[in-house]
Amino acid sequence: MSEPVFPALSDDCLARIAGDMDRQGFGVAVDCISVDHLASLRLFVERKVADAGGEYVALTGLDGVRDTLLGMLASSPEFMQAVRTIYRKGVGEPAPDKPFYQVLRCLSGRIGERHAYLFHYDSYVVTALVPIIMPSTGRAGDLIMFPNTRTIRKTYLRNLVDKVLLDNILTQMALKRIATSRTRRPTLVRMRPGNVYFFWGYRSVHANEPCDHDQIRATALFHYVNPHAGSRIRRVTTREAPAA
Repeated sequence: MSEPVFPALSDDCLARIAGDMDRQGFGVAVDCISVDHLASLRLFVERKVADAGGEYVALTGLDGVRDTLLGMLASSPEFMQAVRTIYRKGVGEPAPDKPFYQVLRCLSGRIGERHAYLFHYDSYVVTALVPIIMPSTGRAGDLIMFPNTRTIRKTYLRNLVDKVLLDNILTQMALKRIATSRTRRPTLVRMRPGNVYFFWGYRSVHANEPCDHDQIRATALFHYVNPHAGSRIRRVTTREAPAA
């Protein structure tokens, strides 16, 4: 029998991760993606970036990554169980049987630089972030966040108000100023390929720092449970926010 693509994490380990998400904004499952899987995924990303002329690449959904590790993770019982357990421990409710909303995001080139400091809330409660390629020199595009700044809103309209207050030029400029100051910096997450990082994406304001244009910074995101998926207002007004 072949090894699973993601290990079966103990309940104690998942409780620690959920607790870290509450306390410091993020939790980490260490060394849970194999070297071989990462190597294959890096080659896939490098080909996609080369095909785009060395510029920014984003793939949304399962179809474009179905035959890669990211497709295998999406259907991995161990990975799904980990995310559902984290959801249950953090939200205090049974985890619903919902698929992931997936994004593969490859920052590179001049266009990639423009995706820095785009602060946002995710539409989904839990975000699992899989770093694939992180630059080892220069600006690495590290994840930055103001963790757990709101609760899960009872209505989509209240959620929309939050997003409007955040997604405007004055708020974005103020957050960027804080993020680049030496005294009042947000939480910085320096990610290492092989680990998987979990945070409350819906509740946390987050973005990435700049990545040097001659480097590749590639991450995969697995979003779980949109609490407003059934809202009629959402269907008319929404578009997915930038990913991390």
